[in-house]
Amino acid sequence: MALDVVKKTVGELWQVELSGRLDAVEAPSLEQALVDIPAGIKVIELEFSHVDYIASAGLRALLVVKKAAAKQDIKIIIKNPQQEVMDVFDVTGFTNFFEIVQANQVGEITGPTDGFYPLRPIQRWLVDTHFRKANSTMMNIGALLKLDEALDLERLAEAVNEVLEMYDIFRCRLVFHPDTGEVCQRFDGSVSKVRVEILSEMAFEERKRELEKPFKIIDRPLYRIYLMLTPSGKYIYGDFYHAIMDGTAVILLFWREVNKHYMRKTAKRQPASYAEYVWEEAQELQSGQEEGHRYWQEMLAGFDPQKHLPPTDVSREDSWHEGAVDCDLNNINHKFFADRPYSENTFFIAAAMAAMAKVTGNKEVIMSWVHNARTSIKEMRLMGLMLNQYPLKWDFGQDMSVTQFLTALEDKIGKGITYAKGLDMVYKDDLEGECASFILQKDTDIKASYILGGLPCQVEEMPPNKRSAAENVLDIAVTVLDDGSYSLKLAYDASRYSEKAMQQYAAAYDEMLSAMQAEDCKLAEILP
Repeated sequence: MALDVVKKTVGELWQVELSGRLDAVEAPSLEQALVDIPAGIKVIELEFSHVDYIASAGLRALLVVKKAAAKQDIKIIIKNPQQEVMDVFDVTGFTNFFEIVQANQVGEITGPTDGFYPLRPIQRWLVDTHFRKANSTMMNIGALLKLDEALDLERLAEAVNEVLEMYDIFRCRLVFHPDTGEVCQRFDGSVSKVRVEILSEMAFEERKRELEKPFKIIDRPLYRIYLMLTPSGKYIYGDFYHAIMDGTAVILLFWREVNKHYMRKTAKRQPASYAEYVWEEAQELQSGQEEGHRYWQEMLAGFDPQKHLPPTDVSREDSWHEGAVDCDLNNINHKFFADRPYSENTFFIAAAMAAMAKVTGNKEVIMSWVHNARTSIKEMRLMGLMLNQYPLKWDFGQDMSVTQFLTALEDKIGKGITYAKGLDMVYKDDLEGECASFILQKDTDIKASYILGGLPCQVEEMPPNKRSAAENVLDIAVTVLDDGSYSLKLAYDASRYSEKAMQQYAAAYDEMLSAMQAEDCKLAEILP
């Protein structure tokens, strides 16, 4: 298909709309079309929404055009590349040479006319959970890191401030809507500069107590970041309210972006807007999700904590406190999942469900699992809360091989994801509030390794869960570490479960992980 080029001048802006393929045949026509830039132009916008292919020749043509424009001090913006083209830009590093923006990022941001954005369903669920125990630290997502002595703290402060200014999630404030009284969010809050503090050891210990404080969430900043120089070393403490950030956003996005800015390796494209994502999702939810609602109601039909959670063996309901069991999973390595017809996540969920069947003695298992919910290139770069929590049911009375079980469970997980928009009803009515929940995560615990400025940082402390908002829930977290090994953490209601009961579940989980590696084995042999 020949490359079609349509040009339009609007004041100091030259709009160039491209359609077709930018391959070796058509690349020269791009250079030719842009050789004569009108006088007085300050910005060239290349509209890429109808370019469905780009080859190395097309990339080279863009560089030639950029070089010619730079000589005249003209800025080039690439707008709205399709997914396949954006993938090429990402892989080749073109995002470091060009400003690349998606729709609504060049003076066209859409949203509510009054500036009040609704909470996403998962945000509302988390905020409502927080309100049940306002002094909970369950919503604190953060860590205190000791930095390498060679790191320049002032330069790091500059990098942190650049990231805070770039992403609208850090301007998010939770407020009550003046007309409806509903908790909603605005994205126009101020961003305070992070500065290096010089602290005595006593003052440092006092500052660390910030780790034990819950967030005050109404019309306040929903993050806190400190850079500290003490007699014992250099430290950074980053803490984020869970309803605006998840582990993926903190670990894989925030720290990565800070490191890029510290190393001066930042891309020139505009970051994706979380406010826009919230608004777009809200419009979709208004269209009705009846089929999804029915799907989840059927999935959770018959849930009973007496059947679907481990039997309680402690009775101290008036003295709730969190218990935790941590152990290494020594019988499996990340290498096991090479060329398997199912995902690593599915395998560990399956083991969690099989272990639940074993300790409860019930063939039917209902639990939920946490998914980071980032599915597109744009969402992979989206700083903000993207988690979804999906209910999942399985009947172990159906005998089949381990491979058949894992394949069928993966299909079921995939089907559930297609009904993600219907989860608003699950969160609103707290239909799975007492389900055990599972999450597979990477480097999000105290063993996590962080790199800043090419130097390793050590996690020293994480916000302690002094008073959890999630009563009667068993949280099952499997963490994959850099060496390919795994660790298991069980967070549980210690007013209802003893450590011995949780150790029994952990042992059953490890047993299931080992047994399920024999893929021809029958479920009836694993769970007689």
